[in-house]
Amino acid sequence: MKRPPWFSAIPLVAVFGCVLFAAPFSSTCRAAVVRIELTSGDTVRGHFAGVAGTAVRLQVDGESARRTVPVDQIVSLQVADARESSGGPATSVTLVDGTSIVARDVAMDDAMVTLQPPRQAELRLPINQLQSIRFRPGAPATDPQWLGLVDKPSRSDRMVIRRGNDQLDPIEGVVVGLDAEKLLFELDGDPIEAPRDRLEGVFFRTTPVPESSAAVKITGIDGSTFLAARLEPSEATDAVEILLPGQVRHAIPLERIKRITWASGQILLAQTPAASTRMSPYLATKLPAELTTDWFGPASLGEDLVMVAGGAAEYRVEPGFQTLAGSVGRDKLVTAGGNVIVRVVVDDNVQWEQTLTESESKGFRIPIAGARRVRLEVTAGTDGDVGDQIRFLKPRLMK
Repeated sequence: MKRPPWFSAIPLVAVFGCVLFAAPFSSTCRAAVVRIELTSGDTVRGHFAGVAGTAVRLQVDGESARRTVPVDQIVSLQVADARESSGGPATSVTLVDGTSIVARDVAMDDAMVTLQPPRQAELRLPINQLQSIRFRPGAPATDPQWLGLVDKPSRSDRMVIRRGNDQLDPIEGVVVGLDAEKLLFELDGDPIEAPRDRLEGVFFRTTPVPESSAAVKITGIDGSTFLAARLEPSEATDAVEILLPGQVRHAIPLERIKRITWASGQILLAQTPAASTRMSPYLATKLPAELTTDWFGPASLGEDLVMVAGGAAEYRVEPGFQTLAGSVGRDKLVTAGGNVIVRVVVDDNVQWEQTLTESESKGFRIPIAGARRVRLEVTAGTDGDVGDQIRFLKPRLMK
């Protein structure tokens, strides 16, 4: 078809998957609309216009000039009309800094991992930046076992086999490769090709993690969570850019983002004063309640919280925190013990409960948006409280 003579004289710019006509014509589409919540409590709404240093730029309707909002005045940025992604890939890749990326495909050799997030550019990362790869979606039967392995240090890689009864069995060795069908694994020097459909996932050997300065959390519509020190300066109006571990720059399309949150990302409960603690011994004593709690009540040890049966600790939840995470297992000083029941209570409602019978850890990740208080408590089973001393590993509130 022959073009009209005036067609070639109009410059076209492709942006956001649509065509913008140069001035004096108006655009046929605009950048994504976002809603910014400020530390003052006010909100501002406009079209995202990029990131300039330590500020976000907006084009607000009715204003001829772009508005610049400093990030130290921003609590969160919400993409208007963001919708949860339904179905899709189940593989989740977690990095050492806490970033969790949902991927359609993951492959690796002995040095690098390649992953393909939905509708994003391919990512190549050094293996030493990986914490784990989980091949299956979360499930009530397996989540406590999988999350219990997250904070458990290891000097070897761990291949996690999923047995027929939904039990997870970690095997230590060395990961040497991964493709669409199998995990290449060395066990005591012998190579093994483990079918991916028989595995829950793989953990990589623990390496020292530098102090994190993540001040930005990007939550994706597909369940991905990106952590970064800042948003990288960019003129792009259809994406934000961040720097991932290994100095890998990555652009995340706004259409894949649900929310961006600024400020401190997490609070460790063991390093936070409890709103209240209590201790109710299995066997009644004549000791004053306050003295019993002082002697035998919950105690903080570094990033962990140690508690014996009958103990409980409650913490206030400040606005903005979305998740309570951590894991729990018998304290390393205990060589043997009976059954012990651990509960996580949110605003007086039990949200998580597990009976510990062995030394393995169980993990939890509980939504707490809008909650006012959380309580960790330990109760003896029917076999008494001998050996019922447990350790909460890095219990933390996260935004």
